[in-house]
Amino acid sequence: MNIFNHFRSGASRSLRSWRWILVIWSVTLFLVSMLALTMRGEMNGIFGKSMITEKLANGFNLDAIANSYSRLQIIISSFTTGFMLVILFGLLLNVFFNGGLFSVLRKADTGSMRNSFFAGAGSNFWSFLLIGILVTLMLAIVSFLLVGVPLIIRLNSASGGSSVILKVAIVIMFLLLPVFLLVADYARAWQATAEKKNAFIAIGQGFKNTFSHFFSSWLVMLILLIIQSVYTLLVLKFVGGAKPVSSGAIFLMFLLIQILFIIRISLRTWRYGTVSSMFSDHTNTSVQ
Repeated sequence: MNIFNHFRSGASRSLRSWRWILVIWSVTLFLVSMLALTMRGEMNGIFGKSMITEKLANGFNLDAIANSYSRLQIIISSFTTGFMLVILFGLLLNVFFNGGLFSVLRKADTGSMRNSFFAGAGSNFWSFLLIGILVTLMLAIVSFLLVGVPLIIRLNSASGGSSVILKVAIVIMFLLLPVFLLVADYARAWQATAEKKNAFIAIGQGFKNTFSHFFSSWLVMLILLIIQSVYTLLVLKFVGGAKPVSSGAIFLMFLLIQILFIIRISLRTWRYGTVSSMFSDHTNTSVQ
């Protein structure tokens, strides 16, 4: 199967998983909304019945800020704690959902996707978590050696150092990034098909599948990575440049951001589906 067929197969598998994409989006939105609503309640508890909002509306008022400084410190501390918890739960939920996604994406037919999703999410959780940690550590070490060390040398150099070496290191790191993503995704794809849950064996299988079909796999992942990077840059440019003023414009902006987030999840699912297609082609383990 050529790479274009893998892209098409990955897109088809992703489209079949639209329900789970919406589930991931809704759970993520709920998690973030809980933090936002909690912070809004605390802000209203402090400022809701005071005159500070009117004072600030007329311009910067030092007395108004000073009177609420201690309460603002509490809000900032609460927000920091809440934000860290949201990040932690978000990462764990991402691991859980990835286990379900790879279980349904590996299938060549629709089947009983609900049972496959939740069964895979539960049974693959710990191995997927360890796979993510191990690959992230490997990526962090290589990133530090390739980019971090030249950056430190340049910052500590009296002359500022050469920027050419740093730029070359960043380019090399970008070209190596698909390799780490392939190892992680192939490991997850193997684990989703294996009865024995062992992250270390899965990582080994990830390296095996990556380097036994290196060029085609690397090219596929590089293209997917470029597409995701360009999409992210376009979204950031659009959101950063948008300046809604009316309540209706703000609401429409909120809806548009949610649609863009769903597309982002779909692109990630497309990547998983494409790697699952390549893995099935390499090992003939697809459930037909």
